[in-house]
Amino acid sequence: MSSNPWPRVDHFMRAVHLYTGLFLVPWMAVYATSAFFLNHDQWLARWLSFSHLKWEDVRTLDLPAGSIPAGDPAEQARVVLQKLDLDGPHQIMGEPNDKELAIFRSCAAGDYRIYWHHDSSQAVVQRRQPDSPWRAIHSLHFGRKYDWRYPAATAWAISVDSVVVSTWFWIVSGIYIWARRPKRRFWGGVCLVSGGLLFGLLVALLCR
Repeated sequence: MSSNPWPRVDHFMRAVHLYTGLFLVPWMAVYATSAFFLNHDQWLARWLSFSHLKWEDVRTLDLPAGSIPAGDPAEQARVVLQKLDLDGPHQIMGEPNDKELAIFRSCAAGDYRIYWHHDSSQAVVQRRQPDSPWRAIHSLHFGRKYDWRYPAATAWAISVDSVVVSTWFWIVSGIYIWARRPKRRFWGGVCLVSGGLLFGLLVALLCR
């Protein structure tokens, strides 16, 4: 039996490089497409007739008196969203006070801004308009932080970490596969070194 471990390492590197790439195709497509949109936002805005985003009131609801617990703003925000059927990843905007609680509810289909007024127990719901598939892709690009209260947000955060780990593995395995092929070592080395030099030059110029 051969004691040379390199064929097994080669097989492992190529297999993981291939199958993780195939599994993560949708995520990489989202990041590639949204990065293009972000880089060409003005051109796309003219081509697709985008209008400037603005907040519009979409609903006003009088919540039953005493239905929102006193005290912790975080718990108040969660209950307000539940009453509005908008429970999901969110954050409190600014510093809570005894007059108003402002909540930002992130959503790929269109973000919400909710203002709950303590005295009247009235909630005003605003939504960012206009909405479009391009805005949804932008939202997915920036992802969601870990929020264990919401399984979908947590699963998305885990998937983003998987993309990060896989990308670094693709970098390492790509260099490894190149280094294991002597016939391609010269031109591969030229690409690797020239890419590194160009990257370093651009970073130096952009950081001046």
